[in-house]
Amino acid sequence: MGHKVCRSCQLRFGTLLTLLRHRLVKAATTRPTIQDGVLIAQLLGIYGLVAIPIALTSGLTTVELADLTWTKRGLLLIRVWLFPAFIEEGVWRVLLLPHKTERISDRRRWLIGLPVLVLFVSMHPLNGVTLYTSAFGIFTNPVFLCLTTLLGLICMIAYWRSGSWWVPTIVHWAIVVVWLLGFGGYGQLHN
Repeated sequence: MGHKVCRSCQLRFGTLLTLLRHRLVKAATTRPTIQDGVLIAQLLGIYGLVAIPIALTSGLTTVELADLTWTKRGLLLIRVWLFPAFIEEGVWRVLLLPHKTERISDRRRWLIGLPVLVLFVSMHPLNGVTLYTSAFGIFTNPVFLCLTTLLGLICMIAYWRSGSWWVPTIVHWAIVVVWLLGFGGYGQLHN
């Protein structure tokens, strides 16, 4: 009996690994299309129209350019591309959400997606308490968390519509870079 349970666990684990491999390969090899470029522009526009007024009127941010050398700006662009954009999208969208090639109803897709979105948002205060304590104030700010929810939602939609790892990564990267370099984010995280 114990051997059958162990064999069953092995089969489930093997199936899970196959699914995760499928998701990674499909998402990484799906190149963005022109329509995806339009989608990126639309999602960034929607995010900006919602987030900028909320962030400015709440006092969460100000229009403030980061005082960095061009070299530091360039390094920041690369770092933000890798983390949080590429790595977080790989975990929170690619690995945990169904790829568009998976046969699944829209209802089930949302039943999976919404708890993943909650985990994505919850990760920020957890990081502020543990790994990135200098960001505790910003990562626990309710307005920041609402805007993080919007970010996660549009990245989820970008991934589901495109099937590409690159599309939500571009969206995530652009939003974080604009916040860090143009809306006081760098100063908030490095004070």
